[in-house]
Amino acid sequence: MAPRLQVNALAGHAARHTLSLALLVAGAHHAPLALLGALSLHLAAFAFTHDLAHGALGLPRRLNELALSLASFPMLVAGHGMRLMHLRHHARPLGRDDLEGVGATLPLWRAVLAGPMNTAQYRVEAFRAARPAERHWLAAETVVALFATALALGSRSTIGAAWVLVNVTMQLTAAAWASHLPHRPPRAFLCIARALEWTHSAVISSFLHHEKHHRYPSIPCGQL
Repeated sequence: MAPRLQVNALAGHAARHTLSLALLVAGAHHAPLALLGALSLHLAAFAFTHDLAHGALGLPRRLNELALSLASFPMLVAGHGMRLMHLRHHARPLGRDDLEGVGATLPLWRAVLAGPMNTAQYRVEAFRAARPAERHWLAAETVVALFATALALGSRSTIGAAWVLVNVTMQLTAAAWASHLPHRPPRAFLCIARALEWTHSAVISSFLHHEKHHRYPSIPCGQL
């Protein structure tokens, strides 16, 4: 039986993207607001891509493949590579070949330092391990991301600079915020996340209920 379309989860993702884009556009002449909008957009895209990677939103397979590619674009990453490595993490969490889980095996400060190398290895391994059909998606997504980065920087706009700066920073520090913190969250971090749980943020839920997500990956993170 086909999975049920998760209308509420899709509406939540749409709302977060709309708010994030509004903040980013509003920051056209105000750098701090543009940076906040770019960060919000990155996290919204990360949560959306994550749900799509698990097929948790009930979209038809072909539509899910296209959505996965489009959803990862605001982060300037390859969604199909992200899915491949994330599903490996679920299959063998913190195993020797789990590049996504490297940050969880290190102290936070070392996860930060290991981030750039981990990011490079992550992308190389994703392309190496991909099936031929996935490589076509990966290649196209990578070319589009590089082209968009060049256009954004070439525009010399506050929005373009903020978008690229935030995305590069988040990618190079992913071993800390996307790997270490969900698996080894400090007590103070969890207290803040619990206080924000009422927002039904997929990112907040993924921190608070990470173990539950590993048990029930087909449930959208915002509904955990």
